[in-house]
Amino acid sequence: MSLRTRILLLFAPLVLLLAVLGAVGLVQLDRTAGRIDAILRENYASVQAMYRLNEALERIDSAFQLVLSSTGVENEAREQFAANRRAFEEQFRLEENNITVLPLEADLVERLRPLKDRYFQQGEGFFALPPGSPSRTTRYSGGPNATDLLHTFQAIKDVSGEILRINQESMEQARDDARRTARNSVIGCGIALVILIGFVFGIVWSMIRFILGPVRVVTEAAQAIGESRDREVPVFGPAELGQLATAFNTMTRQLHQYRLSNLGSLMRAQRTAQSTIDSFPDPVIVVDPAGRVELANPPARTLLGIETTPGGEPNPTWPPPEPLRQPVADALQVQKAYEPEGFDEVVTFRLRGEDRTYLPRVRPIRDPEGNTLGAAVVLNDVTRFRMLDQFKSDLVATVSHELKTPLTSVRLAVHVLLEETVGPLTPKQAELLVDARDNSERLLAMIEQMLALARLQRPQDETTFRPEDPAQLLRQAAEAVRPRAEDKHVELELLDGESLPPVAADLYRIELALGNVLNNAVTYTPTGGRITLTATAVRESVTLTITDTGVGIPAEYLPHVFDRFFRIPGHSDEAGTGLGLAIAKEVIIAHRGEITCESEPGRGTTFRITLPIWRGGNTP
Repeated sequence: MSLRTRILLLFAPLVLLLAVLGAVGLVQLDRTAGRIDAILRENYASVQAMYRLNEALERIDSAFQLVLSSTGVENEAREQFAANRRAFEEQFRLEENNITVLPLEADLVERLRPLKDRYFQQGEGFFALPPGSPSRTTRYSGGPNATDLLHTFQAIKDVSGEILRINQESMEQARDDARRTARNSVIGCGIALVILIGFVFGIVWSMIRFILGPVRVVTEAAQAIGESRDREVPVFGPAELGQLATAFNTMTRQLHQYRLSNLGSLMRAQRTAQSTIDSFPDPVIVVDPAGRVELANPPARTLLGIETTPGGEPNPTWPPPEPLRQPVADALQVQKAYEPEGFDEVVTFRLRGEDRTYLPRVRPIRDPEGNTLGAAVVLNDVTRFRMLDQFKSDLVATVSHELKTPLTSVRLAVHVLLEETVGPLTPKQAELLVDARDNSERLLAMIEQMLALARLQRPQDETTFRPEDPAQLLRQAAEAVRPRAEDKHVELELLDGESLPPVAADLYRIELALGNVLNNAVTYTPTGGRITLTATAVRESVTLTITDTGVGIPAEYLPHVFDRFFRIPGHSDEAGTGLGLAIAKEVIIAHRGEITCESEPGRGTTFRITLPIWRGGNTP
């Protein structure tokens, strides 16, 4: 007898019993569902209507109390009365058309109708009295013979509460009927289940004997193969299980040959991968999707303290350092690469008694289908470049400072000559001195800008953050450039908006950044143009927007507007250093903020500066 025939014979009685049990269960469920449907269909609408009717009644009463307890709320109370009167009438109509508990519910609805009509007539009379009239208090709670609003209100509450009660009792009665039906169904199903369990025990015993025994032998052999132990199984006759055993033994022999041929290749590939990252002088770590270290070269082990197991593999429980924790998580979870470029994003580790500076890069590792295989972390040692960059900044600051003093003397001498205090000048001499004055002013402005940039890049010059009003920051920056804008006939407009939270800012440096952006806007806005300043709150930050109607910036130059010494060719005859926006960007980055530029040639330019709101302390 084949395995298929055995299984069919074993399960045929079970299928038949399940069909009978299912049919009986469906009938019982249909009856139970009918009971539940009766509960919802017949009474729920009335219960809901009474709840909403009472809610509208309470709000109407609160409108009367509002007028009696406060002044200046007459219109608000009238609107509340009218709106909830409509709601009351709507729920009354629903109840009137959904009478289910006869005849008691119909009598209660008839009692409710004149009460609600009288209540609304009394309410209209209440509002017809002059505001503040003592008669209103009498009309609300002091009328004779219980004809005031408060007594009518209580009478309506009593009748609606009675309607609610009888509908709830009707629902409870229907619930008890459904419960009895369900209990009978449970008893019937329990009896059928006992019979079914007996059949199941018989079927299980037969399956253990005829099917599961050989399957267990094959399973044990498969587990042994998974542990790299080759094992064949006995052949269980000529039927399907015997064919399975023969195929399994053939697979075992082929797998043994495959393992022998590929084990060497796998070991060579693993050694090659480890040797490849070992050849890098910078620390390199490869982690799997769970964050366990798979590969790490000696510099990484030394720098990050990654221990190795006795077998030579890196410890799989390596926790990333705090600066790398979020980038590694982003690479593993959302496949987001982390590739910083500037020295402001470096991380520092102490190695052999000295501080070393590294620029981290984290890249997700994906298979051809886009699934995450892990992440690679490379720490580029930029200590030497950081020192050279610091030396360059110090050199620029020193040279600029040394040039400033003699240049100031030259500038003063030129001004004295132009004033002709030491003697008259010929027109040609005056022309040459004016040109010398303008160039000295330009050179002095450039030196000031370079000194400011050097101070911003000096690590010992820490930024001191305090809470500052963003609107006040814009106002002060606008006032600082207003004389220059008025000379050029450019309108400065500060739009006052909503109340904004304070931002974390170093007042001197943020004023320097805003001043540079505004001076840039004035420079490139023609006569008759406009510069608009606004401030808006965006989640946990505040955005300062500076929009001008100037000449605009061509799209090919937008990526370079914050580069040092960059000026757009042919856009202005005015002299400039090309450092103003670079300084603004350094300041905003030091504030943990962001500055962006959007522009359209001929339409104008918009700068957006985003600053974090004040959270306390000396960090944004």
